[in-house]
Amino acid sequence: METPQKSYRPAPDALMLVGTVTALLGFLLPWFKTTDRHQWWYSGWSYLTVSSGGGWVWWVVVFLAVAILASLWARRSVELALLSAGAAVAGLFMAAAVVAVTLGGLPERSNINWVGELPFGIGLPLMAVGFGATAAGALAARR
Repeated sequence: METPQKSYRPAPDALMLVGTVTALLGFLLPWFKTTDRHQWWYSGWSYLTVSSGGGWVWWVVVFLAVAILASLWARRSVELALLSAGAAVAGLFMAAAVVAVTLGGLPERSNINWVGELPFGIGLPLMAVGFGATAAGALAARR
């Protein structure tokens, strides 16, 4: 009796893959800017292209890239599905830290809801949808 050969062809978990790609896209696209007249949008891409080279912001991209690669084989391997989910959670944590530090560095305004009055871009909603879809895909992942 022959032992079945393991297949190394990709078998992506579509929800995890699309969710993680969407989260990465949301991280790179504009989040918000301080005023309508302000020229520079805060975004992961802006941080990565500044003269400092992005610093620890690169970890978000690295974690999400690992999650994307692992999700390509998530339907073939429970271990890779778990790696994808874990890397996405690490990316979520780091992305949330980057956004929180950014908001903490902005000058406070006189009203109580000054953050809600910032001009927002598409980045934050895309990150929310992407990380949510990735989490849903991780919960549904099975052999």
